[in-house]
Amino acid sequence: MTVSDWIGQARSRLQKLGLKSSSLESQILACKGLGESRAWLIGHGESVLSIEQIQQLEGLLVRRLNHEPLAYIVGKREFYGRDFIVDSRVLIPRQETEILVEYVLAHCQLGQSVLDLACGSGCIGITLALERPDLQVVASDVSADALAVAAGNSERLSAKVKFVESDLLSGFRCQKFNWIVSNPPYVASDDNLSEEVKDFEPSVALYGGDDGLDIYRRLAEEAADFLENAGGQLVVELGAGQVGPVLDLFLEAEWQHVATRDDLGLIPRMIAFSRPHGSA
Repeated sequence: MTVSDWIGQARSRLQKLGLKSSSLESQILACKGLGESRAWLIGHGESVLSIEQIQQLEGLLVRRLNHEPLAYIVGKREFYGRDFIVDSRVLIPRQETEILVEYVLAHCQLGQSVLDLACGSGCIGITLALERPDLQVVASDVSADALAVAAGNSERLSAKVKFVESDLLSGFRCQKFNWIVSNPPYVASDDNLSEEVKDFEPSVALYGGDDGLDIYRRLAEEAADFLENAGGQLVVELGAGQVGPVLDLFLEAEWQHVATRDDLGLIPRMIAFSRPHGSA
């Protein structure tokens, strides 16, 4: 069997799963299994695979056919132009989360402090630190496993980020930040998720209670005490259909709505608030 033969067979098997990107995924799996680039595949399509290579490739393909996310199989996902190492300990970075990064970069001032809450792979905090080395970036997560992944990404990408294990803000007594940024768990307990999300991505990073709003409630109640008085902002990612309920929660707690941003599908995906008037 040649490289091209295997890619063609893999593509056909992936198509049966209904994957629109079956051609690309078959090539990515071949690159991973053979330790080569896509450019190499193009020039070596007629190369004959050894039995060991076929077995290696088949093992990767079976994992994908069992709905394991491609990012976990290849061990990385691109975010804001950089590869982040990911595995089942962390949520896979999504493109829509880049909206939070873009918003902070557009509005933060020189030397300001940023807290990336529920950091997972560290993609938000690390990206901010790399794009703006003047910022003082702290990233936290309740999961020690997630922090290990994030710290590894930070070291590999040479980002200056401090990591703290904390259940939201409980580990930051007497500390204040100019920005608190978070992609929190916001999936409702009865939401219908795809197999590759619900069966493989960490539940602690997905589910936000019965209605998906538990973390937003906590932030609306607690976060003001950890923001600086002058212009401090809380920026959070939203699930589809959550902009109204989240806005109501924060307005009820007397936060000031600053901005909302849509993703490419015109779904409100990010919302920013400033500290309530009169908070300490």
